[in-house]
Amino acid sequence: MKLSLILIFLLVLPSVVSARVTPNDYYQQSRANFESQLSKISDVGKRDKVKQADQLLYDINQKVCSRFDEDLNKLSVILEELKRRNGVTETVVAFGQGDTQLDTAAYWLNYAAEAVAYQKIQDYTPSLNLSSLSGSFTIQINSLKGDLGVLKNKILRAKSEVKKAVDQYDK
Repeated sequence: MKLSLILIFLLVLPSVVSARVTPNDYYQQSRANFESQLSKISDVGKRDKVKQADQLLYDINQKVCSRFDEDLNKLSVILEELKRRNGVTETVVAFGQGDTQLDTAAYWLNYAAEAVAYQKIQDYTPSLNLSSLSGSFTIQINSLKGDLGVLKNKILRAKSEVKKAVDQYDK
């Protein structure tokens, strides 16, 4: 009797299936959709231009992010030298709640570095609209420009905070 109740109970209960969807899954789906739509373009010249435009979006993002990485590395070197000159061995980089300007500068440098790392992995693969290919790219170009603008402001904030630290400690 107990065994039959357990079997009925197990058969009646809906089973829960959980699957983990990763950002890479979204990227792969986006690329598959792009390739599928790309294959529908019969004009080889147009198809090549679409591929080039897609690659150009990726290249621009990576190039700008590399430049921002270089800028952040220079700011980090400046901050580390400032800490060394003032005998500071560590800074508190937690939620921007440090006690000193060095802590604040370190926080903003870390925040900007994480933002650059996040930006590097962003996907600007267009969802192709075969009736308006340029419109498909316009959306992604605007998105890339906006995202890079936000990132630029984070870098500028980090630079500003490092400058404040230099002004305060290098008197």
